Amino acid sequence: MLGAIIGDMVGSTYEFHPIKTKKFNIFNPNSHMTDDSYLTMAVARALLKHYPIQYNEEGIKAIKRELINEFVNTWRCFRTAGYGYMFYQWCERAYVTRDVGPYYSFGNGGAMRISPVGWIANNEGEVKMLSKAVTEITHNHPEALKAAEAVAMCIYLARNGYSKGQLKKRMVDEYYPEIAFYNFDKLVETCTFSSKSQDSVPQAIYCFLISDSEEDAIRNAVALGADSDTQACIAGSIAEAFYQRDKLSEFEDKYLYLMIDPEVEQLIKELHDKIGSEKFNKENNNE
Repeated sequence: MLGAIIGDMVGSTYEFHPIKTKKFNIFNPNSHMTDDSYLTMAVARALLKHYPIQYNEEGIKAIKRELINEFVNTWRCFRTAGYGYMFYQWCERAYVTRDVGPYYSFGNGGAMRISPVGWIANNEGEVKMLSKAVTEITHNHPEALKAAEAVAMCIYLARNGYSKGQLKKRMVDEYYPEIAFYNFDKLVETCTFSSKSQDSVPQAIYCFLISDSEEDAIRNAVALGADSDTQACIAGSIAEAFYQRDKLSEFEDKYLYLMIDPEVEQLIKELHDKIGSEKFNKENNNE
């Protein structure tokens, strides 16, 4: 979740100003949270209110009701965060009735907010069930559902010790065969903005797969020069689970200190505390 928020903030400056290079100031003072971060936090708050999750019909319904409230409250508090047009309209309707259906979007909005699921789920079945529940209240197109599940599964597998090779095989075999044929330099040369799940999400996963650190994964995603905040959010979310599952990196610590508000940090720590994570354990981070 922290990696998702950092990636979003780093990419926010470059979404409409593509730079096509990994050489940029990653602590840009103009960086800010967008809808990617705010909705990630909304998902986290909803899931934490119902933790431990009850994976039955009533439990899933309760989470969906909570998510509608969290999404609407987030939209009301941060109207200019950069929501997609259909999501904005959905929030307007949900604010009035709270009884609102999905809008069959294949955008990457479901994948950008999914990272809390990858941390909270305890097995692959729970990843799939919870990812579907969290995503389909707005993004019920098969491509959006697949994208969110792929990212959540990557995070779950990464934090459970899967290797890069194993992660790549799962993604290629089960979600996006095209990842096997990507070339980073060619992507940088050819990528343009697209918020479609089928375009942007496999690229973001690939940016993690070829990285050597969380920071490097985020730089890779920004360098594509496409949907930089969302792709960096996704790449960062997976990279955190892979590289920094149990301990803060110097990069993360610096971002928390310089760029992230205390209330955001507190929510991140609450999630890790609930699931028994060691990431923010003082002993781990004072070695």
